[in-house]
Amino acid sequence: MKKAKKCVICNIRKGRRFCIKENDFICSRCCGLIRDTQLCPSDCPYISSLAEKKEVGELPLYKVLMTTQKGSRSILVAREKENGNLQFISALVDEWKMGLKDCFGKHDVSKKEFNKLVARMPQYADAELNECREIIKRGILVAEAIGLKIPKEFRVFKYILGDLDKVEVTGSLYRCFECGKGDLPDDIVEQIKEVTRHDVAAGVCGTEKETMIYFVCDKCKREKEEEVGEVEEVK
Repeated sequence: MKKAKKCVICNIRKGRRFCIKENDFICSRCCGLIRDTQLCPSDCPYISSLAEKKEVGELPLYKVLMTTQKGSRSILVAREKENGNLQFISALVDEWKMGLKDCFGKHDVSKKEFNKLVARMPQYADAELNECREIIKRGILVAEAIGLKIPKEFRVFKYILGDLDKVEVTGSLYRCFECGKGDLPDDIVEQIKEVTRHDVAAGVCGTEKETMIYFVCDKCKREKEEEVGEVEEVK
């Protein structure tokens, strides 16, 4: 009898379920944590029996933090457990090119250890959970549109964010670089996707050789033109 190998996600428990998305075997616990009607293929034999513990995602919020720098957002969501410790997820979203690109988290960590982690990242600021979830959901859509694989760690810790199925993402896939809200034309969106795929294939994303592209919405463009016009009049 062939011995079951370890789960490819946690690398701890035995992988007894074949995961279509991972194309390998995973354990029942990881299957329960990552199983999602949006991220998993419809022909998965386990998708129809979603039995995740929804109460886990409803623990009281401890901190919701997000970096303020444009372009690349680091989002940190922590919830307080009954034992006084925390569970948290940290997601990195490239809003202008790659979408959701990295993730890590902990299922059980002391507040002291968590606060030390936050202290090392002074650029974090308090944020609204709904805004963070929308940015992450859009990041997922961007990554999928580019053809990038969603990080395994995200599927393990995404339950901490709550139900992403209820998060509605509207408008263009990419948003205005200036205001972060305005929609961009379809041809611009396609141009960004093409450049991103090229940079990913060349392995230059995150390096000095990466193609830097910025597009603004019509509203911000008009406001910029008006500002330039006023300056010229003053001169």
